[in-house]
Amino acid sequence: MKITRYINTNYVILGLVYTAFFHGVWLFSTQYEIVSGTVSWYLPAGIRLAAFLLLPLCSWPLLLIAEKLTHFILFHPGGVLDNTAFLSGSTGWYLVHLLISPAVICFCAYLFRRRIQAPYFDNVNSTLATLAFGVLTSVALGTVFLGRRAIEVQTDIEIFLSILFDFSLGDFVGIVVLCPLLFALYTRQYVHKGKLTLYLTAGTWLLLLASSHYLYSDQINISYQIKYLAVFPALFLSYRYAVMGSALSCLLIGITAFVVASQSTLPPIEHQFYILALCVSCLILGASINQSKVLNKELAKKNEDLEASVKSAQALATQLVNVQENERKRLSRDLHDDFGHRIVDLKLQLSIKSKGDDNEILLNKIDALYQAMKKSLGGLRPSGIDTLPIENVIQRSEIITTLKKANIDCFYELNGTPVSFNSEQKIHIYRIVQEAVTNSIKYANATSLWIKINYEPHTALFTISDDGDGIPQHITQAENAEPTLGLLSMKERAKLINGTLDIFHGNQSGTVVRLSVPTNDLH
Repeated sequence: MKITRYINTNYVILGLVYTAFFHGVWLFSTQYEIVSGTVSWYLPAGIRLAAFLLLPLCSWPLLLIAEKLTHFILFHPGGVLDNTAFLSGSTGWYLVHLLISPAVICFCAYLFRRRIQAPYFDNVNSTLATLAFGVLTSVALGTVFLGRRAIEVQTDIEIFLSILFDFSLGDFVGIVVLCPLLFALYTRQYVHKGKLTLYLTAGTWLLLLASSHYLYSDQINISYQIKYLAVFPALFLSYRYAVMGSALSCLLIGITAFVVASQSTLPPIEHQFYILALCVSCLILGASINQSKVLNKELAKKNEDLEASVKSAQALATQLVNVQENERKRLSRDLHDDFGHRIVDLKLQLSIKSKGDDNEILLNKIDALYQAMKKSLGGLRPSGIDTLPIENVIQRSEIITTLKKANIDCFYELNGTPVSFNSEQKIHIYRIVQEAVTNSIKYANATSLWIKINYEPHTALFTISDDGDGIPQHITQAENAEPTLGLLSMKERAKLINGTLDIFHGNQSGTVVRLSVPTNDLH
């Protein structure tokens, strides 16, 4: 193990800075003793907890050495402060201060850092965990420090528990006042905009406290009003600036309580619970706001990814539909140009060369083959789709023939002035109508079917309705829908022509499929 891993210039500087802050706020805290050696808000507890939760583990030995050496320098007989109350000569005192208490804080901080990572007040779970850790650490250190004293002077258990409560409460107040701001400053990532409002709010708050102190010197006490008016800027900063706002609020709440305490005869516990209640509320509010912002950013990113995926899927679907239609078009053309010509040529040759019953039978079979091929061609690509209006294509297509074969009465209606669709639009409209009719024949048990085409000023409406059983409700409900491949194909084709497809139950019975296609650019 290399000694330089634990002792180097950086860690020495950290140790000196840490002990300077630690003992500086310690001197301030001792002005608020509620029992001998126990202060109502022990600010060094916040400095210590922040240091051991934020600084590298390898720096801990020098932090402890600097803290203990400074303590001895300040309080040893003849030292700067020369106060033996803080430097007992007993073996128990040395054992607790030099061994047990450092071991407790290091052990607790190490376990906590393994489970929770900095920053510690950025979400509700970590905030609650850090606050709970602060309470447990305060109680553990209080038990060690006061337990040694209680054993030496044989303090009654009830008195010991009362002093332990005061000690732990003072430590925890110091933690909630200082730790949040130190955590927020350490990460340096929480104030991105609106700094002027932040500075103005904090400055106004401090100005009110200064005014309160000035008025108090003139025998005008407004500390009570200041104390409770501070709730509003504290909550505003926590809401507006999340982690940084709540951290700054905790410090200002502590300062407010200090000022009020100097102008009030209320017991310290009143001010302690004021600090704790308001600080914990601000921390949870700030953590909630920050967590919601983080979740919103993650959700926005996922929505962007989802949108990109949907666009990619739509592009792929468009390409697949186009490829499918192009392949159908090619097959239809090849069958018509090649096999169609061959069949016609074969029939012509048979007619020229011979006549007879056998030849007549053969000609009939060839005619049947030709008709079957024409039917297949119609399925691949409807006749006239590239030249005729869509309403004419539908009227002379296999759609009508299929309905007649299924013994379903077909009623066709055309209203308005037709517009010219391009071939791509017409093939998609045709396929949607074809799929709707096919579904009606297969599943609806219908006896009648209506095909209505309405040309309105800016929209063309294609409505296919029947008097059958009606489409199952679970298919029409989007939240529970598991659409079939046919329905998916219909919806995708509608999107490809900027149309809207609606499928719903008819007024009396049956199913209505309505395709709305904008015609603004077609007139």
